[in-house]
Amino acid sequence: MSKMSELSQVLDDLISCGEQMIRTANAIKECFTEPAESTEEPKKEATAPEPEVRSYSKEEVRALLAAKAKEDGGQFKAQVKAIVKKYGNGGSLTDIPAESYPALVSEVEGLKDA
Repeated sequence: MSKMSELSQVLDDLISCGEQMIRTANAIKECFTEPAESTEEPKKEATAPEPEVRSYSKEEVRALLAAKAKEDGGQFKAQVKAIVKKYGNGGSLTDIPAESYPALVSEVEGLKDA
């Protein structure tokens, strides 16, 4: 290989290396700069699908409330009454809208021994 050919190859490698360093520096810079406001809609990141909210019938909720109130010799009875009163103005299951049943059930199921 001639000296000119070797020099040409070394210069090509040096240019390639410099271009790669510029790309790397720009990538690092992007990591530390705030994104500019754009008119495009932000891309949604892949996340786990939200769990479906189960719907409950009044009878199911009533049975669950009764079971929790009787659990451990009635230890949760006062707490169950307070939760029902919280979701229904009159303190009765009939005063609670059906769309509040999942939240009510979740809160009642969360009652644990103190």
